[in-house]
Amino acid sequence: MIVEQHALWGDEPSAERPATFTAYLSEPVPARADTPRPAVIICGGGSFTGIAAHEQEPVALAFLRLGFQAFTLDYVTSSTGDVSFPNPEADLAKMISRVRAEAKDLHVDPGRVVAVGFSAGGFVCASLAAEWRSGDLAGRVGDRPEHIRPDAVILGYPLLDLRIVREERTRDPRIDLRVPKTGGKTGRDLLNDYLAMVVGGEATDERMAEVCPTTHVTRDMPPTFVWGTADDRTCPISQVYDLASACAAAGVAHEVHVFDRGGHGLSVADVNTCADNEEAQAAVRPWVGLAAAFLERCGIL
Repeated sequence: MIVEQHALWGDEPSAERPATFTAYLSEPVPARADTPRPAVIICGGGSFTGIAAHEQEPVALAFLRLGFQAFTLDYVTSSTGDVSFPNPEADLAKMISRVRAEAKDLHVDPGRVVAVGFSAGGFVCASLAAEWRSGDLAGRVGDRPEHIRPDAVILGYPLLDLRIVREERTRDPRIDLRVPKTGGKTGRDLLNDYLAMVVGGEATDERMAEVCPTTHVTRDMPPTFVWGTADDRTCPISQVYDLASACAAAGVAHEVHVFDRGGHGLSVADVNTCADNEEAQAAVRPWVGLAAAFLERCGIL
């Protein structure tokens, strides 16, 4: 296996373009040297403030075993630059465009490129999947819309609708208690500050609807596999139902799995992501095989 790290937008990361990626590449088997592999681009979660390591390399290794060339994308976060929408989504669009442009050298089939996102990374992947044609992401990348379109997307416990998140988080009246060491701000103030950072301005319902991928689903959205857990308190499962309903209305091929337990942040739920939560991991572990079967039916595998 070849492991390489690269700047995404140029020879070196910059303050304006800090994104990087790591490629996990299987060297061609001599008997199949001329057979390119599908590619998977992985966007870990991390609340847009960083990227969770357990949602990167372990996921890449799982998809390598399925026959993919794998890429983990370190899209812009608040710790590296301007995280406001649509900057992380532009990073993913650039990544897909670059993989396709370098497909021969990467031993990749440019017609089989999948985006996989977890939590906040799911928001990034779902946004691109919904807006690759209608938004200005292709213009930001300098490529044609069809070159930034993923051929399928896999979303794990995704963040999808910031309005639902705010509603869920503000139901508890204790959120308005003063929080120490925050300049007298309440939990509600801090939540609104976070939402404003993500949307790039005041977090009004109108602005959050504008950046919500579910509101942009059309028949142009690629096949979508989404999974979550009924007891997720970070990314409420109702968001998944809304996305599935939008996909059904638009005629988008989709598959949805809601596990009865597991919480949030379980990644591929194998030995590489275990953290004293075996029961929760066991509940969601089937998702990898289910996603692989979905991709096979979509002609990706």
